[in-house]
Order: sequence, then C-alpha cells, then structure tokens
Amino acid sequence: MQKLDFLFERYPLFRYIPAILLLALLFRTSSIDGEGMSWLTEPYDKIVHGATYAFLGTFFALWFSNFHWKTKPFLYAVICVILCVIAGVLDEFHQSFVPGRSVSAGDVIADFIGGTIGVIIFVRVKPWQRFRIFKESEK
Repeated sequence: MQKLDFLFERYPLFRYIPAILLLALLFRTSSIDGEGMSWLTEPYDKIVHGATYAFLGTFFALWFSNFHWKTKPFLYAVICVILCVIAGVLDEFHQSFVPGRSVSAGDVIADFIGGTIGVIIFVRVKPWQRFRIFKESEK
C-alpha cells in the first residue's frame, strides 16, 4: 500500500525543513542586540519563548515516521522535548555573546514547557491516524 504522505517517504529530508527554518529564525533573532529587543519585556518574553518552542517541538515530531509514532510514542516524545531543551540551551549560549543580551534559566524553562506542550498536542492529535494526508491510500 502506498501512503499519501508520499512527500516525506520519497523525500525524507523534507521532514527536517520546518525545524531547520525555525532554528535559523531563532538564531537570527538571538543575534539582535539588547536595544533591538527592548520591546519584549519580562513576562511576555516567556510567552514568546513557550509559543515558539511549542512549534519547534511539533516540527521536531515531524522528523519521525508514522511507524515510530505508532510503536513507541512516549520515547519519541521525550526525544523531541530533549531536542527542544538542547536548542534552548544553545540559543541562550549564543545570546551570551550578544551585547545587551543576557542568559536566563527562565527562558530555558519556558522553552522546555513550550516544547513539551507542542509535542503533547502532536501526540494527542495523532495526525498520522486522523488526517488524510498521513493515512494509507486505498490502492
């Protein structure tokens, strides 16, 4: 049986594109100096971190095939969250070299929470079972 999510099967590297693009955007945003980011004040920056890393967690979840999510969803969910935390720590490390920016453990915690929420939503929605693009064709 041929699957309709043929794009990811025929071109498996396409699975990585959303996460890589978001990581590039995060790297670029982390390069902005403190004056350029002064509009993002203390409580709201955690919300932005959480929302961004929720998307990143979902994009990391796309890295694994339907088979992986069917067999061991908890293991792959943990891997996705760990990848989010690693990305958050590297982002904070990069910010430590940018003038006017500081490293914050609170940001890494917000990244962890956001990544976890994104992966939980992905696992609960189960796109590999629910949406037509992920289901097997009738052929």
